Amino acid sequence: MTTKIAILASGEGTTAEAFIRACAAGQVDAEVDLVICNKADAGIFDRVIKLNHDLDLAVEAILINAMTHPAVEGEVVLRGGQTQAEEEAILKVLADRHIDLVLLMGYLRRIGPKLVHEYGWRNEYLSPYQARMLNTHPGLLPETQGFWGVHVQEHVIDKSLPYGGQTLHVVAEEYDDGPIIAEHQVPVEPSDDAESFFDRVKATEKQYLPVDIQAFILAREHYLQTVNGEPA
Repeated sequence: MTTKIAILASGEGTTAEAFIRACAAGQVDAEVDLVICNKADAGIFDRVIKLNHDLDLAVEAILINAMTHPAVEGEVVLRGGQTQAEEEAILKVLADRHIDLVLLMGYLRRIGPKLVHEYGWRNEYLSPYQARMLNTHPGLLPETQGFWGVHVQEHVIDKSLPYGGQTLHVVAEEYDDGPIIAEHQVPVEPSDDAESFFDRVKATEKQYLPVDIQAFILAREHYLQTVNGEPA
């Protein structure tokens, strides 16, 4: 059965576009059914419209944020965090659309605890393949934990580190935490600045995400068959 995927994003969506194209080309045994974005002016909305037209897809892109689903009076929302209503709205649409796997691709919000409990990492889990929410991070962990976007590469350059890279990991309640599924080193060249290095990291990310997510899907299926006593 084809895995139904939802992507959470906040920006231009170039990584999401590359992944959707890979799915459409049959490189991943999955289909992207839904994109959820928290910024009304994000470029990913136009990208999804074009992808649907060019590839004859039916990906829905929706806006869910603290403006569409504000905090209630007296609610404390941590910086960068989701409101309770925002989190509940995402949970509902994921359940209504029977989403199997949630992928964070440049989603600049901290995932709420209910979402993590339902799809991400739980402390009682014995295997990362029990989880259903992954994040792609443009750096190697834990060295660049808590950094985002080009700031990851600024850290790598400022610290004169020989490598940066890209990491795919299970989403946990803390930023850039959770078991690592795959990572890919990208060597820093003498001529690199943060922007040029970020371009090469993003190219690596686009290259390996379809491979790594397909491997995760297959490993998860094998794990579930094993624990359920079914033939792998």
